[in-house]
Amino acid sequence: MANHRHAYLIMAHNEWGLLNTLLSLIDDERNDIFLHIDKKVKQLPELYKPKHSRLFFTPKRYDVRWGDVGQVHSEMHLFKTAKEHGPYQYYHKLSGVDLPIKTQDYIHDFFDKHNGKEFIGFFTLTDFIKGDIERKRRRYYFLMRWNYRTPFVAKWKVTFAKIIRHTALKIQDILHMDRGNELTFRTGHNWVSLTEEAVSYLIGQEDFINRRFAYTTCGDEMYKHSLLISNPEIRERIYDLEDGVHSCMRFIDFNRASDEQKRRGEPYTWQDGDTDELLKSEYLFARKFSSKYPKVISDIEKSLRQTT
Repeated sequence: MANHRHAYLIMAHNEWGLLNTLLSLIDDERNDIFLHIDKKVKQLPELYKPKHSRLFFTPKRYDVRWGDVGQVHSEMHLFKTAKEHGPYQYYHKLSGVDLPIKTQDYIHDFFDKHNGKEFIGFFTLTDFIKGDIERKRRRYYFLMRWNYRTPFVAKWKVTFAKIIRHTALKIQDILHMDRGNELTFRTGHNWVSLTEEAVSYLIGQEDFINRRFAYTTCGDEMYKHSLLISNPEIRERIYDLEDGVHSCMRFIDFNRASDEQKRRGEPYTWQDGDTDELLKSEYLFARKFSSKYPKVISDIEKSLRQTT
């Protein structure tokens, strides 16, 4: 019998009302939901209780910080936790501030039609991206747990870590250090929809991943892409090697991001008035949303429920 079950792997650390909307919209008897809540969250929120899906919490919670290898560890923990309950036709990795913009019937039908394809979005190889990949591939980045995007860390620690990290990077440049070039290194969107085969391959490479992508800044945007594109059989199944947003089927817009969002590497936040653009697009999911703009969230929810 064909396997049509899907696993949703969600990483969340805030925006609990939005997370509950997400959980309710993927609550379907064909889905299992796996949730990682950041270890920094001391008081667990009141969460939506699925009526049709099974909801699992990861056995371990990680203190996830931007740019740090903890992102990689928490992702791999989610993949492994979900696989223990599989197999699944697809594993969808989402954040707690993402939403589906198509119904579950539409999403399942789409993946049935494209069964076997890997939905992983690669950043276009501009000169900047090529240079960024080379820097990340070649050098060690130390103390990434303390960086400018960790406002909960004492400022003196962030400053100390920055001095150590930048000094170490400079020394590595002077000495022409190189960590190795054993993969086709690529970067891209962190949020993917992968087959059982691709997830099994990543899990089988966990020791290598932990060794190679430790001390790599934003390794979570690099390890999946580099390993999967370096595997000839999986590379052939990648949905779209040219258009990163189309390939992961997630509506993510960096062009309209504010200057501050661009500085922090964040995409545009969908706003009230964007509903028609989102729902009429070809994409299955969108990111990111915020409770600052509740109408676009409620409009999407209302539209999907009316269509079901």
